[in-house]
Amino acid sequence: MKRYLLIAALAALALTACQRPEKQAAAVAETFLHAYYTGDYAAAAAVCTPRLAEQVLRGADAADGTDEGASALVRERTQKMKEALSQTSFRIVSVEVDEDAASARVRYDLFVPDLEYPVQMALTLQLEGRTAQVDRIE
Repeated sequence: MKRYLLIAALAALALTACQRPEKQAAAVAETFLHAYYTGDYAAAAAVCTPRLAEQVLRGADAADGTDEGASALVRERTQKMKEALSQTSFRIVSVEVDEDAASARVRYDLFVPDLEYPVQMALTLQLEGRTAQVDRIE
């Protein structure tokens, strides 16, 4: 299943090459957010700059909790976190492109279980040629 999501993420990247920068940034952000909040960190990392990809994968490894030495408490917290992430959703609010800086800022609302109002978040993407990569989560 993860292989198919990774292929879908890479296909989305290929399709964005023909789009305007705003649509390109929104498509990459959508791919990243969907993968990240469904726990497919490999697919999320595939649309990131190398620096952020490393952090995403390192964070996924730390949060995994499946390591034999992990305590029952760590495994329980990890399971609760995965459940909360599976109930989390998002909505892209705006995309601002700064062509001079070759970047885009994608603002989105994050809907977290048990919170009355969405959390306002943003991604910064690097635009290079016909590609976009998530560079920072704010």
